[in-house]
Amino acid sequence: MQVDGEEEEEEEEDGGEEDEAAKRRKAQLHRRFVQKLGKPDSVLDARRNGDDDEEGGEEQEEPPEDDSDDSPGPIAKKFGKGSKPTTAGGAKGKGKARTKLTPLEQQVVAIKRQHPDTLLLVEVGYKYRFFGSDARTASAALSIMCIPGKLRFDEHPSEAHLERFASASIPVPRLHVHVKRLVATGHKVGIVRQRETAALKAAGDNRNAPFVRELVELYTKGTYIDDIDTMDDVEAAVGSGSAPNTGYLLCITEKPGGGTGTDEKSHVGIVAVQPATGDVIYDEFDDGFTRSEIETRLLHIAPCELLVVGELTRATEKIVTHLAGSTTSVFGDAVRIERVPRSEKKGAAIADANAHVAAFYADKLKARGGADAEANKRLDEVMGLSDLVTVCLSAMITHLAAYGLEHVFDLTKYFAPFSARSHMHLNANTLASLEIYRNQTDNSTHASLFWALDRTKTKPGRRLLRKWVGRPLLQQEALEARIAAVEEILAGRNGKLDRIRELLSRVGTDLEKGLIRIYYGKCTRPELLSTLLVLERIAGVFEAVESAEEVGFGSRLLNEAVAALPRVKGVVGEFLGMLNHQAAAKDDRYSFFKDESGYEDIVEYKLGIAAVEAELKEQLKEIAKTLKKPKATYVSVSGVEYLIEVPNDKPSLSLVPATWAKLNGTKRVSRFHTPTTTRLLRERDQHKESLTAACNTAYASLLGQIAAHYHPLRDTLTALATLDCLFSLATVAAQPGYCKPTFTTTPTIDLVAARHPMIEKLLSAPYIPTTTALSTDATRALIITGPNMGGKSSYLRLLALVTIMAQIGSYVPATEARLGIVDGVYTRMGARDNMMNAESTFMVELTETAAILRCATRRSLVVLDELGRGTSTCDGVAIAGAVLEYVLGVGCLCLFATHYAALAGRAGKGEGVGARYMKFSEAGGATGGSDDITFLYELGEGVATRSYGLNVARLAGLPERCLAVAKQKSALLEAEMKERECMGW
Repeated sequence: MQVDGEEEEEEEEDGGEEDEAAKRRKAQLHRRFVQKLGKPDSVLDARRNGDDDEEGGEEQEEPPEDDSDDSPGPIAKKFGKGSKPTTAGGAKGKGKARTKLTPLEQQVVAIKRQHPDTLLLVEVGYKYRFFGSDARTASAALSIMCIPGKLRFDEHPSEAHLERFASASIPVPRLHVHVKRLVATGHKVGIVRQRETAALKAAGDNRNAPFVRELVELYTKGTYIDDIDTMDDVEAAVGSGSAPNTGYLLCITEKPGGGTGTDEKSHVGIVAVQPATGDVIYDEFDDGFTRSEIETRLLHIAPCELLVVGELTRATEKIVTHLAGSTTSVFGDAVRIERVPRSEKKGAAIADANAHVAAFYADKLKARGGADAEANKRLDEVMGLSDLVTVCLSAMITHLAAYGLEHVFDLTKYFAPFSARSHMHLNANTLASLEIYRNQTDNSTHASLFWALDRTKTKPGRRLLRKWVGRPLLQQEALEARIAAVEEILAGRNGKLDRIRELLSRVGTDLEKGLIRIYYGKCTRPELLSTLLVLERIAGVFEAVESAEEVGFGSRLLNEAVAALPRVKGVVGEFLGMLNHQAAAKDDRYSFFKDESGYEDIVEYKLGIAAVEAELKEQLKEIAKTLKKPKATYVSVSGVEYLIEVPNDKPSLSLVPATWAKLNGTKRVSRFHTPTTTRLLRERDQHKESLTAACNTAYASLLGQIAAHYHPLRDTLTALATLDCLFSLATVAAQPGYCKPTFTTTPTIDLVAARHPMIEKLLSAPYIPTTTALSTDATRALIITGPNMGGKSSYLRLLALVTIMAQIGSYVPATEARLGIVDGVYTRMGARDNMMNAESTFMVELTETAAILRCATRRSLVVLDELGRGTSTCDGVAIAGAVLEYVLGVGCLCLFATHYAALAGRAGKGEGVGARYMKFSEAGGATGGSDDITFLYELGEGVATRSYGLNVARLAGLPERCLAVAKQKSALLEAEMKERECMGW
């Protein structure tokens, strides 16, 4: 039997003696022939399938990159040396005459015209090819070779001198590796496949026509779910260097609400869907001229794609493009924006959307028989959504239908409003300034609050923890239940907790994605087996538990989560019992089912294949008689089966009938197929193709049966994710210096030896703790002063972060913590301008402050850092003082950092205002005039009269001459101000 390497020695026999030069020439021509075909048995395929047209040969074998595999004409002509395509007029491509497109190129151009924004991968034999401008784009993104040629698909005169399209290619087995890389960089990718196989095509009426190709799959970053693995690793590989997105697609539409300038209003609707999990978020809200509400929702959801319905107002367009327009956006990676039109007739868009959504769900109810009362109730809720949300929902259904993912909206149980009364509302400024999800240095999750709390072991647990971090609880009962569960895990040392820990560490696969892929019908057989086995393991850990009361934990939350795990054991066990596990692990579709008695088509086609193989075996007797041998055997070489080997001596070759087809050979033997063998192999291939189709149909039916149990299976995963989050918070709580917070009925921040949760993890030296007491019943506002870089901003963030951590249900970094539940944390920190809206730093600062004053209530925490910068001292002090007055009138908790010592005069006047400063030591003594100071990072009572800006100037490296002049001028100004105070000015 020959191996592939022996093909280099093979020669075609013409009969008779040949000199060595002729032999070498023939061997060289044969190697070129094999190279063009891609494998030695391609001529066999062409003959067996009756494909004498150019498409048949081109489909089965991939030619080398530097030769066209799709020029017109039969196989022999295709590989003729130096042959060129003819022009439409029959000329040899001279002048400006257009080059005639091959059938393959015609197919590509037709599909490209329908999908101009899509990067097409076209199946051609054993590779996927890019054509034209797509090839150049793919070459840059994937670092693969691009063969020069035409880039445009419109036969532009500027490319008349080029005869073929530019092209690049990838091997079939590497398809999804490269697709993931392309979508991770923001491309929309389409897969164009052959819709018929060679065997079935040869048996059909279109055997001489080109292979039919269709665009069968579309992918973008948000819709790519054809791999159970996450996109995170791919995004890291392409060099985004930032935190992964959440996988949400967000649809937004807007209706102007009237007004101009600062009085402008806007009415906005959004729908966000996470195809990888089935979660849907919706909201409809009014927004002001700053579009802060839109920014808040975009930062919370962090979509990887945006679908814009209709025209947006100028202000909204700016904020959307600003947040998503850069290559690495504030969301952490490239964000795609697609736009769809909306009817401008009054009420037409809403009416059309309502009709579309109603028809969509009416079909679902009809298919389900309308018997599920719970499903009907949830569908009624969806049909009751507000107008703009319905417009977005309709657009998303249409948009996802192109990707085959519109069924995600069947899962109405997982529709959730963005705003809920049970959760705290963290606006965009708070998310950014407190670094809730991403740090402000490189936009990654490192050194964020989520990073500090994330000790989860599973992907569903990590996603749920992200929701918990962004939505702190407002209901004390729910909050105390979560903290009680964390406390029990932290204190417990029993076998049940150890079993849960072991289970979480062994889950491995992303079950949410695996389950939703089953629901979409896109799950592979190995993935299905893996998902079901993990679900069986989860259900088996506490299989004896039948109710929450039997679990035995003191925490209700733990009992309910554990009790939910074994409920799917029967369902999962039933489906696993239907599978041949060994075949499923190998992705063997033909032996996938353990019992095939219920699949008549599969049995029939297998019997047909067995009958053909028996006939082939029986034919050996006739072959042996023909060759005058006592026994004949088949051999397989380079993938070609059922070959008869005959020695290359004249007596043996003289016995070979003229009807036998020689396929290949060596110097010693020639190999043949008999006419009967060719016929039987064609028949067997047809049975195999039909068997493949039957196996795929049966598998799709099985996935549909499992999908019918999606809700209970998803509930099990939710319970597992809840346990993962609770164990993560318990791991955080086990760190040294963390304590359980207690809650009061009034807004309170009473902390002893509190520390910043992120900074202390980054410092090599111990963090200097601080003690604070704030309450609406006593001191409800603190005015903090101190030198530049003395730690004021870190102190403000510390108090806000500890408050949020406590309401997430986490222990906090302090020795004691007594807190009251606040309904919102509002921050105004840092300095930035907004050039997109022509707003200065001072304008942005005051706009954000105005939004805080509109939203704050008596139960809020307001954090203002150095308000009043960017204008004259008089105006700055006046504005800061007026804002402080307003906040005191609201009666909320307030932290007010400033360099205006005059504001600290409000402290101690019976209004609940206290003054604190960040301590420091001065090398030359308190009155020595030296700016060489040391920061102590401790909080003291009182007011810092100086900001020591010259110290920062020295640390920044300003020239000594500048420092000397600045010091002299500072002393003169201070003396002048004191003189005025003495004179009563």
